[in-house]
Amino acid sequence: MCKWCLKHGAGGKWYLNTKNYLRETAESVDAFNYLEALWGNFEKIYIRKVLGISSKGIDYKLKLPIIGRVARWYIQRGIEKERNQNPLTNEGHFGQVIPLEEAKRIVTEMADTVVRAICPCRWMHRGMREESCLAFTALAEVLPRLPRYIPETGLKQLDGDEAASFLEEMDRRGRVHTIWTGPVPYIAALCSCDYPQCAAIRVRVDFGIKAVYKGEYVATLDPDKCVGCRKCAGRCQFGALVYADSLGRPVINVEKCWGCGLCASACEEGAIRLVPRDELPMVRGVY
Repeated sequence: MCKWCLKHGAGGKWYLNTKNYLRETAESVDAFNYLEALWGNFEKIYIRKVLGISSKGIDYKLKLPIIGRVARWYIQRGIEKERNQNPLTNEGHFGQVIPLEEAKRIVTEMADTVVRAICPCRWMHRGMREESCLAFTALAEVLPRLPRYIPETGLKQLDGDEAASFLEEMDRRGRVHTIWTGPVPYIAALCSCDYPQCAAIRVRVDFGIKAVYKGEYVATLDPDKCVGCRKCAGRCQFGALVYADSLGRPVINVEKCWGCGLCASACEEGAIRLVPRDELPMVRGVY
């Protein structure tokens, strides 16, 4: 169980605590103003200076032995900040990977308001207006003031079944489901991401900055059930699953696994399943 679960999970997972979706929680942390500033300034946030370091050539600078280590520590500290959060420096805003079934539980049982929104990462990086994010109450109310994130069809409120169907389609397309604070502990959005388009996944994969945490699970294979259909092959974005021709089945490296469940949802034989991360000693506590 990750540290956010211990602080905000009420004895369970932090993102399955209904309190974190309530309007009262949003109001208590001023989520409405925070989200308007955050989503309204995404482009500026990702080109800002960090400790006086220009974003020009930031990939190279983050890899430098001393400057890079200090910059990564500073960015991480801001992401995890729980008080006096500043949206213009991305403080108090992080995500975690979750599997499809838990994502569907959130939109059918916990979030009062669900609307589709344009993905800020795809818009920022590639100028693509793709509806791959689901916004909850506070963010849904802020979006009318941020028209570039509003789909052409408008901000139509989805019922639980419609939102679950949307997530299933994203899963079929190979998207990783991620849940986002805005700010801690309020939960503002559920996005369908991929590498390298997702800014948070990219900085985690490339630089080790935990803007998004690995999931509460890892994938495991039951070789007796595997028929070698290859439907799971190519589904993993993190290099955790490879298909071994010599074995006639996939091989899963749990230390690389993010627990997204894309491989498991593709397996019609039930040969791949998700198990709690903390049940396996080699990945216990590694989020």
